[in-house]
Amino acid sequence: MKTIILSIALIFGISFSQAQIDTLMVIKKEADRPSATSREKVQVKANDTTVIQFNKKRVIIVDDGEDKHVTWDSNEGNEKKKEKDWDYDSWEDKDKDNDSYRYSDDDDDDNKDGKKRKRQTSEVDAFAMDLGLTNYFSGNVYGREAAPAGMELNDFRVGSHVALHFLPTTVSLVGRGVINLKTALTVDYSNYYFQNDITLVPGQDQLTLETSAVSLDKNKLTARYFQVPMLLNINTSPWTDDGLSISFGVYGGVLWKAHSKQVSKELGTVKDVDDFNLNPIRYGLMARFDLKWMDLYATYNLSEMFEEGRGPSTQTFTVGVNLFDF
Repeated sequence: MKTIILSIALIFGISFSQAQIDTLMVIKKEADRPSATSREKVQVKANDTTVIQFNKKRVIIVDDGEDKHVTWDSNEGNEKKKEKDWDYDSWEDKDKDNDSYRYSDDDDDDNKDGKKRKRQTSEVDAFAMDLGLTNYFSGNVYGREAAPAGMELNDFRVGSHVALHFLPTTVSLVGRGVINLKTALTVDYSNYYFQNDITLVPGQDQLTLETSAVSLDKNKLTARYFQVPMLLNINTSPWTDDGLSISFGVYGGVLWKAHSKQVSKELGTVKDVDDFNLNPIRYGLMARFDLKWMDLYATYNLSEMFEEGRGPSTQTFTVGVNLFDF
């Protein structure tokens, strides 16, 4: 009887051992087989430390001789790192007393002190705007003394100037933004508010003024030019707003449209569209000063305000602020 029992136990033990061996072989084959959804990497560190990688998770097993500590660590912040680039030798002991570890990548040289701003050789904006005042200039005389007879500007509402710059462009010439060329497509409005009750007569070969039969609450001449400036710019600090930017150069343009406008209680609003013998071509000098908190500009028309022989000999100038940077 004992012989039968020992025989059965021996046969059962051999079968169980064979099953264990077969199971281990299957597990080994499955571990060796590549998987598209999960990857396992094992690295045995010094002091009985094991790091196991499962997709975006790491398992850190530390054996200090008395006990084993298991720590899970997420790797979601390093998704862009390719699998072949993982280097488990870069695991560092952050706090040996607490048996905690972290993974560290070597930063690129560009990121050690923060990524540098990429320097552009040219820049195109959508819009810029100037707002200022305009007045007469003749010889060495400015303002009221230089005004044509009867066309003195109002003391309380002198001429106003508005310039709309479309697609203002800056092209770097030297030093990646230190010396530049600036230009734009500009629509320039000049409004001259007259002090006297005069009427500009349209359709005349020469500028003709008449005295208005009624008292005028508003009386102005508007000249609208399409022009293009070409400016040389010097910027002491091209990558910050703390420096000084100075632009100077020339501009040229053509008369687009002109009209007079009168407002009175008796006649209401009267508007006449005519060129009033204004100079169809205009050109002059421009300077711009871009400071940290304020941008200023000035222009001086080298051309006469009216066509030669068809109006008084006078020129105009403007000064003002730049509401949108150009």
